[in-house]
Amino acid sequence: MPAAKTGSSRLVSIAVTWLLLFSGLHLSVLYSYNLFHSLAEMFAVVVACGIFMVAWNTRGFNRTPYLTFIGVAYLFVAGLDLLHTLAYQGMGVFRSPGADLATQLWIAARYLEAASLLAASLLSLRRVKAELLFLVYTVATASILWAIFSGRFPVCYTSTGGLTTFKVLSEYLICLILVAAGVVFWRRAALLDRTVLNLVLASIACTIASELSFTLYIHAYGLANQVGHYLKILSFYLIYRASVSASLKRPYEVLFRDLGVREQRLKASEGRLRAILGNAAALVIFLAPDWKMHEFNLGAQEIFGWQRREVLARDFLSVLIPPEQAGTVESLLRRCLGGEPQRQIDTVMQDKGGQAHHILWNCTRLDDSLGQALGLVISGLDITVRIKYAKEREELIESLQEALAQVKTLSGLLPICSHCKKIRDDSGYWRQIEQYVENHSQAEFSHSMCPQCAHQLYPEYFPDPAAEASPGPKSSGNPPKNR
Repeated sequence: MPAAKTGSSRLVSIAVTWLLLFSGLHLSVLYSYNLFHSLAEMFAVVVACGIFMVAWNTRGFNRTPYLTFIGVAYLFVAGLDLLHTLAYQGMGVFRSPGADLATQLWIAARYLEAASLLAASLLSLRRVKAELLFLVYTVATASILWAIFSGRFPVCYTSTGGLTTFKVLSEYLICLILVAAGVVFWRRAALLDRTVLNLVLASIACTIASELSFTLYIHAYGLANQVGHYLKILSFYLIYRASVSASLKRPYEVLFRDLGVREQRLKASEGRLRAILGNAAALVIFLAPDWKMHEFNLGAQEIFGWQRREVLARDFLSVLIPPEQAGTVESLLRRCLGGEPQRQIDTVMQDKGGQAHHILWNCTRLDDSLGQALGLVISGLDITVRIKYAKEREELIESLQEALAQVKTLSGLLPICSHCKKIRDDSGYWRQIEQYVENHSQAEFSHSMCPQCAHQLYPEYFPDPAAEASPGPKSSGNPPKNR
């Protein structure tokens, strides 16, 4: 309730202030319309200059291009409005009869204001070079003034016919441009603070109402002209609130509005990156400079058996590296932290149960925008099964080679002596047949004597094999006696 009462009291205070302001301006009309007109226009000029001063002096750290653009634009709008005030009928500053010069300057200022609001709505978050923008507006305003004072600008008011068709159509065209600017601002609502957006849209609405009222007056001192100036005062006040008051009171929400947008985009990007890394088959571990683990993706969980919550903020070396390799791995990590990336390092790491895994890993330093090390990113693959299969393959190949070395076959033509039966080897030497066969096969010779040779050499001991094979009386089987 106290907050509601405070809000209501503030609204009442604002309403009373505006009522007193418009009452004072109305009293000035009774005294002199030129006084009213000068007060109304000078209010707008002062507000516009205030917007410019804030925008220009905060351009170095202001990340909102809208404020810089509007600040520069409204300075030149204020310049045209000041000339319009001095050229108003009855002021006697310029030697120009009638109200056409003041009306031309008015239309030129409104065109510049409407076009600037539309351009500001299209800026998005692109940075604006204030100095270049100032130069562009200088050239544009100088061209407008040259066209007006050289007589090349269309006539806007005549003493006999009042407002010309060009002036009325220009007011409607200006309203259409302002409507377009309001629509673009509304469609890009995420780029502006909600309060600032509402103030800008309200200012555009008041400007449109002001322009429509200026299509109705018959002479420069008419009621429609007076109402149009009231609306212009309100419009400039609202744009002042949007560009200056809100910016100074809520700097983090307005002056650095894009910082919040960028932060949201960064968080979204970080979320996508976490989702990609978290579901990657390869292990990904983020280490702080003190080797504490700050990220442990799904791939690492599947390999090592640890859950992410179990290892976060724990020491990488003591959890995953066997004690005998901790010194070597720490040396590699320090080299990477010093700016030397580590590639294709094969290290034995241990899982939650103490089982060894061969990990082929890479390590890269992660820096912030100032080049300071935030930590290390380790990515790798478990090649334990690959190494096992490679070892088994090598063992199989080795055993096959050993078996192949033991298998020797004889083939081709062998030169053999027809008398002594020696064989000539590849080197041209004559070898005993048993020696040659032993060298070229796995066979070994055991010398014995066939029955024929035994009978031929020792007939008294060995009977004739042929006689034994023929039918006849059987031998007693007693061995022959030695002589």
